[in-house]
Amino acid sequence: MSEANKALVRRYYAEAMGDLSGIGQLVANTFVDHHMPPGLPPGPEGVRRFFKDVLGSIFSGMKIDIEFMLAEGDKVDCHFVVTVKHIGDFGDIKAKGNVIRLPAISTFRIENGKLAEAWEIYDKDSLLQQMRA
Repeated sequence: MSEANKALVRRYYAEAMGDLSGIGQLVANTFVDHHMPPGLPPGPEGVRRFFKDVLGSIFSGMKIDIEFMLAEGDKVDCHFVVTVKHIGDFGDIKAKGNVIRLPAISTFRIENGKLAEAWEIYDKDSLLQQMRA
């Protein structure tokens, strides 16, 4: 089961870097990613809005390189590095076209063969510093 759960997470990130048309096959209708901004709906629609509208308005050329994964029971930890270009203003931070490299860890909970919940850990100060540089 651990390898199947890791494969599900890999497919999620591949889909997120693509057109998101198959995201409904990977996340539950009640899927909640606890790091997404408030106001997004749960499930596939929230994921689509997050990657297209939220991130897509601030960053371009998003690439996720998975470094390694750990799986136990219904959880998968994914250690990865995201690389993006800062193209849109974020609050008082004006876009300067900086390329940002940010290591992060996502933890996913799987239920009935789909992603049910997610949490992220990343260095927000590093992100803001790179955006301001």
